[in-house]
Order: sequence, then C-alpha cells, then structure tokens
Amino acid sequence: MADFPPPYSVRVSARAKNVIIKLIPNKGLEVVLPKGVSKSKVPGFLEKRREWILSATKQLEEKGFSLTPPKLILPDSIIFTASETEIFIRRTRTRKLGLRVRKNVDKLMLSGADWTVQEDIAALTKFVRGQARPFLSAELAKVSKELGMPYKRLFIRSQRKRWGSCSSNGNINLNMKLMFLPYRLVRYVLIHELCHTVHLNHSGKYWQLVKQVEPDFQVLEQDLGNSSILVPDWINF
Repeated sequence: MADFPPPYSVRVSARAKNVIIKLIPNKGLEVVLPKGVSKSKVPGFLEKRREWILSATKQLEEKGFSLTPPKLILPDSIIFTASETEIFIRRTRTRKLGLRVRKNVDKLMLSGADWTVQEDIAALTKFVRGQARPFLSAELAKVSKELGMPYKRLFIRSQRKRWGSCSSNGNINLNMKLMFLPYRLVRYVLIHELCHTVHLNHSGKYWQLVKQVEPDFQVLEQDLGNSSILVPDWINF
C-alpha cells in the first residue's frame, strides 16, 4: 500500500474503553474512539497498527471483499415498509439561502439555493425520525395493551446494531430504522422489548414468555438478524 494511512472514518463511542481499529467490507477502515480522545491522535494509532492493517487488508482483498464504500446515491423516495407508505422526494433549486424542508401529502419537498449531500441526508434522517415517533408510539401502546405489559416511556433512537432495548425502570428504546422493516418484524421487536419489562434478561423464563406470546419467535428472530440489509445505505452515511 503506497499511501498510508488509507482513507478512514472515525466514530466516537461512549461504550468504548480503548481505541478500536476495524476493517469492514464495503466500508473500509473505521476507528472507534472512547469519549475524550482527540481525533488528532488517530494517525498515530494507525501508524502503530500499520503491519496489522496492511496484512488484514491483503487477506480481505484475497477473499474477494472490497474495502471501498459504495457510492452514495440520494433517494428519490423513502419507502416505509412498516407502515406500507412511500414518500416521494422533490428537490428544487431556488434563490433562497438555506435548505427548506416541507411535506405535502405523499411528497417531501427540499428547496434552496444550494445545499450539501450531508445536509440532504440530515434532512431525510430527521424526517424519518419524525415519521417513526408517532407510528412506533401508537403500535407499542397497542401491543402493550394487548399483552397487558405496561412500560413507562418510549425513546426513538438511531442505532446501527440494536433494534430496541428496555431499561430497568421500564423505559423502551426503539430504533427509527424499524420503519424500513416489514411490520411482522416490527411487531416482534415490540414484543421482545415488552417481555423485558417482565424479565430484564435473556433467561429461560424470558424466552418461555416470548414463546407464549409469539410461538414463531425463532423464525422471527432469525429473520430479524438478517434484516439490516433492508435499511437503505444513505441513512447510515
């Protein structure tokens, strides 16, 4: 590798205790920093791991994996599979500075003199969160009443790896990206987290309760594990 370090991305994690360097197929080199560690130190961390990075890169490429991130393509529409709705996106250049975003029935209108790709994605992501809150809130309340499993508060998050979680005080966190999954998987996530209000673990008793509520939980659990491919690439950039 003539140029070192290669292109990389940096992510700050509240959970990380040490600097973590990852090579991720179709994404490239990622550096995870604990809170409080300056990004200016990243080149030094990479230099210390130079031999491992070069070796691991060669091994992945020999196996046919690409470390080049896919080209970002901004969407012309947003399909919310969970609610079976599609919102069409219209981008219009005007003389007004700044990016203006407004919804008109089944269209999301983006307008302004000029805006960046990052601003475009930020606007779409904010819209997804705004659509997720009322939908997931209503569905969680419905399933909670159906099962007789109350919860305290609902929080809508944007996470890469977790679809939901339940805290010890009965608060439930749901990933806004659930909007891109089929409703049967969304409902299963709601059931999964509500059962945690009874058993805050993954013990045998917990899974017995899940099975009692949803007999097909094993199939749903497997399908959920493979469902990240249903989330559009642009929302993870």
